[in-house]
Amino acid sequence: MTTAPIPNHVEGIWCAPEGSIVRIRPIEAADTTLIHEFVTSLSSETRYLRFMAAVKELSGDIPDRPTRVDQQRAAALVAIVIADGADRVVGVARYARNADVESCDFAIVVADDWRRRGLGSFLLTLLIDTACAHGLKRMGGDVPAINEPMKVFAKAHGFTQRRSHDGPRLVRVELRLDSERE
Repeated sequence: MTTAPIPNHVEGIWCAPEGSIVRIRPIEAADTTLIHEFVTSLSSETRYLRFMAAVKELSGDIPDRPTRVDQQRAAALVAIVIADGADRVVGVARYARNADVESCDFAIVVADDWRRRGLGSFLLTLLIDTACAHGLKRMGGDVPAINEPMKVFAKAHGFTQRRSHDGPRLVRVELRLDSERE
């Protein structure tokens, strides 16, 4: 895999409103254990809404898949805090370029105890900046129709919503990233 340019501000520090320090950086292969712990720590509802299936933990060859990122066609960011002297993942945001090479699908998940602090918005902003730096024109994703918080979050960040082509249980959210963006 080769490295595509990543905006300089993607790696750095974000300070939560109550003062917690969060390191943001591209995900690395060495993060496999941290990602596994993160997914396991999520509530069953959050795991279901993120993976659109009942997932307890990442198993088989799946645990290292989230950390293998082809940086020519994808980006993945991780948010890490130090808790009890050890690194703890509190958020992950990623996108993968679609076959049309002009658009990407994104996913974002924030730890249950880190919601409503602004971390998700910050991660999404960095993900959008990264997609723009890579010349992408649209970002989208399928959201379970029952995931009201994500639909509200997407709308608040300028995403439009429509019924997904994959069925009535999904809503497609989309955002223009190019100069025609409103």
